[in-house]
Amino acid sequence: MRCYKVGIIGCGVISKTYIKDIKRLFQNNLDIVAVSDTDLSKAREKAEEFQINRFCTPNELLDIEDIDIVINLTPPKMHYSVNKKILQSGKHVFCEKPISLSLDEALELKKIAETKKLQIGCAPDTFMGSSIKTCSKLIEDGWIGKALYVNANMMSCGVETWHPAPVPFYQAGGGPIFDMGGYYLSALVMLFGSIREVYSCSRTGFSEREAFCGPMKGKKFQVQTPTFYSVILQMQSGVVVTMNISFDIWNSSLPFMEVYGTEGTLQIPDPNMYGGTPKVFRKEQKLGALFDAGTISDSPYSIPEVYQNVGNYVRGIGVNDLAESISRGVRCSANIDLAIHVLDGMLSIIHSGETGQSISLSTSYSEESSI
Repeated sequence: MRCYKVGIIGCGVISKTYIKDIKRLFQNNLDIVAVSDTDLSKAREKAEEFQINRFCTPNELLDIEDIDIVINLTPPKMHYSVNKKILQSGKHVFCEKPISLSLDEALELKKIAETKKLQIGCAPDTFMGSSIKTCSKLIEDGWIGKALYVNANMMSCGVETWHPAPVPFYQAGGGPIFDMGGYYLSALVMLFGSIREVYSCSRTGFSEREAFCGPMKGKKFQVQTPTFYSVILQMQSGVVVTMNISFDIWNSSLPFMEVYGTEGTLQIPDPNMYGGTPKVFRKEQKLGALFDAGTISDSPYSIPEVYQNVGNYVRGIGVNDLAESISRGVRCSANIDLAIHVLDGMLSIIHSGETGQSISLSTSYSEESSI
């Protein structure tokens, strides 16, 4: 496989993690040759920090002929328009989540990519990490029998405690579903298949928030989107998922994700992370403790990850997988069809919260690998 030349559009907070990890883990396959931003000072800063030869505007980056893949790290409301420009320039795309803010836009991007014989990859790609992949193997190998139910929770106090520009996260196109829901939905789809139907209840816990860091520290701003969702998902496989996702919770002891099967329980680490230690509790532990107290542990057992853990908070594996997939002529793992189905799930959750009605998804997902 040759080394693919990469350009980045958007030099905000997440760009540092992408650049650092691509250089650390995938430098033989990916060469970041240019970074760009509408604010040239941000592009210059990233280029100098990571010894990248060129910084420029987004339009100038798209004119660089030898760039193969462009990573789109712009704000979500810009994803569709920027992705479209990247494809029209003849380059493959890897986009931060979500792929767009509407299903029609996402389907249009897929059509453009197919016409031009280009690939679109889209975050989240954390389901490709050592943690979720290990959990997938544990489920496939029958460690907890047949999966029946899932309990998933993303209980956060919001982004204003760490992000220097929190306001967009609380405007239209923001909120906890668009920001964090994709990690959970992607993991669920990759573990249990397509989502069939959703029902959700949404609330806005605080009409006003305060920034606690960055240039806005101490300033208050209005909230224009729901910040709490309680969700029920019916998966095509028959698995039933209950999920809570919120920016209104100061602290919680709820699990990130637990799978309840006929033979035991699997504790899945944070789907936002690449690594983490899965834990399994088997029914024999419960039965053994009942009839032979003191000889069998009543705590879940930690299971070693069967894939290499290169760190917990890692980004860029999806870009590397995209390059390898282009080279092999197959569809990448974090592909456009997965991104569309996850977007359908997120939009359906939001719409259900608005209407109080259950929503049947209009899309499905298959892991068919050929293109």
